[in-house]
Amino acid sequence: MQLIEIISWILGILVFCSLGLWIGLYVRLWQIKMTKPVIREGLGLPNPTDASVSIVIPAHNEERVIDRCATSLRAQSHAKLQIIFVLDRCTDKTLEILQKHADEDDRICILENFECPDDWAGKCNAARKGAALATGDWLLFTDADTQFHKELVRCAVASAIKRGASLLSILSSLTITKNFERIVQPIASTFLVRQFPVDRVNREERSRPFANGQFLLFSRKVYEAIDGHNAVKDDLLEDIAFAKYIVGKGHGKVQLLYADGMLKCSMYPTFSAFQSGWKRIYIEASGRRIKNLKQSAILALVVGFLFPLAGVAGICVGAQTSPTLFWTAVASLIFATVVITWLYRINNASMVYAIFAPIGAVVVAKIFFDAASMLKNKTPICWGGREYILEARK
Repeated sequence: MQLIEIISWILGILVFCSLGLWIGLYVRLWQIKMTKPVIREGLGLPNPTDASVSIVIPAHNEERVIDRCATSLRAQSHAKLQIIFVLDRCTDKTLEILQKHADEDDRICILENFECPDDWAGKCNAARKGAALATGDWLLFTDADTQFHKELVRCAVASAIKRGASLLSILSSLTITKNFERIVQPIASTFLVRQFPVDRVNREERSRPFANGQFLLFSRKVYEAIDGHNAVKDDLLEDIAFAKYIVGKGHGKVQLLYADGMLKCSMYPTFSAFQSGWKRIYIEASGRRIKNLKQSAILALVVGFLFPLAGVAGICVGAQTSPTLFWTAVASLIFATVVITWLYRINNASMVYAIFAPIGAVVVAKIFFDAASMLKNKTPICWGGREYILEARK
């Protein structure tokens, strides 16, 4: 067998597998689009005017985003509102910025926290201290880097009541303003959602519990029944831990909705912070398993880099040797282009940047590999002003 025939045979296998994958992903995206649950459903539901809501916002050195967050919370249409900012060991101008809001709005309470027990994650500790001051029928935990649509709290409470949710969470619309966000963030987000598909989160039987820490709305009854943040006090991804705990212990349903622009989040100011943040997310989402992290890294390289490369090579080689290889490769690249641009659009990135998806896939693969290395070598993770050494699990 000549070398060109061997190459054609290998490329044929790759483009055939690639075509099957992209067709499958296209069908899956179409199914999600047709059944996609969005928080805007609450706009058409009865207004829960009698429900009081306490919003708790842990904040550690958030001067970059805190004014926007406070402004959007003050603008909420829901009347019975309590807003509690917990300043967790802040050393910047967060307090100074928030004090102006507190002077103008008596619904705002500012609590300064200067310490954290060794056996608590910083964010969880700050959240539980804020919860101790909460008086609402519903407790909403959110992040300082979020921005709320004026109807968001009303919609969320209405949806939680309608769905009978013990915990309702929202997948935020991430801001896309920097090149690393435009290129890498859609791929990074896709690999997280891949592990926890929304339709599997919301279904009644054999659900896969998941929640997003940027928006966690609890009924007070359930929050107190699970002993609040004590249930997840040392977890660096408390949102997923909460979801698993509630479902696993039989405390009701967890529901997850898409923000559809009603909850925006600006997660990381720099590429370095972006990488560090996603390493933490992937480590916890993988159950702190090195094997899972490495498998995800390989999958990112195969799907995001190798398959598109094989498609291009298949067209070039197939044009000289095999019409079947040529047209299979063409079909594979067409479906790949449609699916990848669709994913970028879903993640609020310009579809033009989908051309850089192979670069994004390589970066995400490196984040997975680095996360696995951190677990293996017990490298400390820096988050919220503290360092954590995580133990790998089998």
